[in-house]
Amino acid sequence: MRAVLALIILSWIFVSSFAYSAKVLIIESYHAQYEWDESYLYGIRQEVGERAQIATVEMNTKRVPKEQYAAMAEKAFAKYQAMKPDIVVLGDDNALSYLYPYLYDEPISMVFLGINSNPRKLFADYPGQAKVTGILELPLFVKNVGEIKRILGRSPLKIWVLFDSGVTSAIAGEYIESQYQMIKKSLGVEVAIHLVDTQAHWQETVRRAKEENVDAILVGLYHTLVDDKGKSVPSDEILFWTNQHSEVPLFGFWDFSVGKGKTAGGVLLFGEVQGRHVGRIINQLIDGQSADAIPIQIGNQGRPLYSDSEMRRWNLLPPKGWEGIE
Repeated sequence: MRAVLALIILSWIFVSSFAYSAKVLIIESYHAQYEWDESYLYGIRQEVGERAQIATVEMNTKRVPKEQYAAMAEKAFAKYQAMKPDIVVLGDDNALSYLYPYLYDEPISMVFLGINSNPRKLFADYPGQAKVTGILELPLFVKNVGEIKRILGRSPLKIWVLFDSGVTSAIAGEYIESQYQMIKKSLGVEVAIHLVDTQAHWQETVRRAKEENVDAILVGLYHTLVDDKGKSVPSDEILFWTNQHSEVPLFGFWDFSVGKGKTAGGVLLFGEVQGRHVGRIINQLIDGQSADAIPIQIGNQGRPLYSDSEMRRWNLLPPKGWEGIE
């Protein structure tokens, strides 16, 4: 009987050690309640399951002023030092730009996701022993403009793209501008990109769209806007206000911006998809593959999604092949 009990205990120890064969620290640029983070964290956990011990730390850069980003990075690095993980996931641009200089020479594997900027210069400036791979996230501007043109059935077309003034928005806006300059002659669409820092400026821009003959607004990120006292405004309030007061149809780049009381649709990036992709990479690393042998990749090519209620509100028909919600 004792021998059987000992065997059971040894088996449990073996299974437990196998189940948690790696420690993974996910450093979030933002916070766990932010829809993008919530979605990619779910995707990672679904893929990795019980194979790794997963911990998270938030930089909270959607809600704290930029002057505090460095302090939040120090807090995240302290978590790293206490945990000593095998794998570090850097979620989005702020985590990469602020934490990579701390981690580049650590004996770890790093996986990034949601990165809009080109990380090559950062990697060249900090050569070290850490092995790195990851996924780039680029807003699907050309696809969305083409689909909006098809939905509205007009030419020429005038579209405004609205972003807040956060780091990711600035990078995304620059990328979209470069894309627009390359294809604007063939596209037959006039596009203006607005990077907005305050709630009041955002509202004024939305209200002005109709009188400036704008046909549609593409809503980007809207999570770092502040009120007249400099206080962060909840993102759901911004999007709901925009939905209620816009006089032109609204479209989006990310899955969390589409739905009743939000935007009407778009060719969208999904946090869960990137999270699952990262989760599969983590499993490869646990199985012994080196991170620097896994190519850096561009995220999925987007999925068309529409809100039935919002399309009906604007008397629009979604293209064939788009997936409806509600």
